[in-house]
Amino acid sequence: MRGHARRTVGRLAALLLVAAAVAGCLPHVVTAEGQRTAQLYGVLVAIAAVVAVIVLGLTVFAVIRYRRRPGDDSLPEQVHGNVRYEVVWTGIPILTIVVLLVMTVLVVNVFNDAVKASAAVDIRVTAFRWGWRFEYPSEGVTVEGIGTPGPEVWVPVGENVHVTLTGSDVIHSFFVPQFLFKRDAIPGHETEFAFTVEEPGSYRGQCAEFCGIGHSRMPFTVVAASRTEYEAWLDARRGAPSPLATGATP
Repeated sequence: MRGHARRTVGRLAALLLVAAAVAGCLPHVVTAEGQRTAQLYGVLVAIAAVVAVIVLGLTVFAVIRYRRRPGDDSLPEQVHGNVRYEVVWTGIPILTIVVLLVMTVLVVNVFNDAVKASAAVDIRVTAFRWGWRFEYPSEGVTVEGIGTPGPEVWVPVGENVHVTLTGSDVIHSFFVPQFLFKRDAIPGHETEFAFTVEEPGSYRGQCAEFCGIGHSRMPFTVVAASRTEYEAWLDARRGAPSPLATGATP
C-alpha cells in the first residue's frame, strides 16, 4: 500500500508540473488587452491546481487512512448525508464559478472599452479564400495577398488600432497568437475589435477557422513600429499596386 501511496503522490506532483508547464506555454503577449487575458489564464490555472491538490490529496488520504487491513472484515461506518459538508462542497464551487465569471466579464469589457476608445488607426480587414485584404480607408492604402508569406500590415506602437472584420465567402478567423485574440470573419457580417501593441516587432497571424483546402496557406503579419516608421510605410504604400497574385480573386 505504501508503494501505491507513493505512486499516487508522484502522479499528483506530475499533474502539478504539467499545470505549471501549460501556464508557461502561452506566447509572449504584446498587446495591452492580451495581457489582461494572460492574467485571467494564470488565475484559471492556479485555481485548477488548487482543486487538483484538494481532490487528489483527499483521495490519497482516504485511500491510506481507511484502507482495508489484514484481518479486518468489518465494513467502515456508513454515513448517510452531512449537511455541513454538503454546504461546503457545494458552496465553494459555486463561489469559484461566480468569481471566475466576474473576472471574465471584466476582461471582456477591456476589449469592449478598446473598441469604444478613440482610434489612432482604422483598418478594414476582409478574409477570403485564400488570403487577406487590409484597407486603410482614411489613408487610401490597401494591402492584400494570398499564400505564404501573406500580406504584411503595419500599425503604430502604443496606439489604439480599430479593426472592422468581415469575410467574403466562408467563415474565416483572424488570429495572432501573441495578441491572445481570435475573432471570426463572417460573410455578410461586420465585427469590430481593437488592440494596442506595446512592443515593436513582427507578429505572425493565421486563419484559425478551417475554411477549405487552402486554409493552411492563409498567413499574414502584423508589424508594429514607431509612428515615424508607420507614416513612412504608409507613404511608400500609397498608390502602390496590390501584391495579390495574378488570377487569384476573392
